[in-house]
Amino acid sequence: MSLRGKMQKQHSFETACKHLTETILIFKDEIASTCKELQDTDWIFDKGATKVCKADENGKKKRCKVGIKCQSKAALSNDTAIEIWCMFMARFNDSYLPNIERLTENEEMGRYVFSAKNSVGDELECIIYTPGEWNIPLISITGYVGSRYRNSDID
Repeated sequence: MSLRGKMQKQHSFETACKHLTETILIFKDEIASTCKELQDTDWIFDKGATKVCKADENGKKKRCKVGIKCQSKAALSNDTAIEIWCMFMARFNDSYLPNIERLTENEEMGRYVFSAKNSVGDELECIIYTPGEWNIPLISITGYVGSRYRNSDID
């Protein structure tokens, strides 16, 4: 295999899915070990769903993955949500998901949304609903893998 082929395989669909899943689990473990409200909570993991794109001019189809998720119905305080935001910024500020955003429009209702993206279409999103009149408390860390070719499609 050529050097070009080796470089492309590092960015294949399978590699990207594995890397994003590991990133989600590492961040989940980091916040669970730091935030006392999360230390003894149960988490649900969902491996997500693969979507297949239309075939290109060579008949090869890119794939993307949606809904890779770790979720817990933990009741977090607003202060803990801000603490998680700080950990989110520290973890992803200098990573392969460098475009970080915090959506603040709904924070007064106890809904926090943080996202980290890259130019390829990969995204990791952390959503926190604190207990309130309209919220069922939870934290969800969800990942999306942008469209890529599989290892078998890379020459």
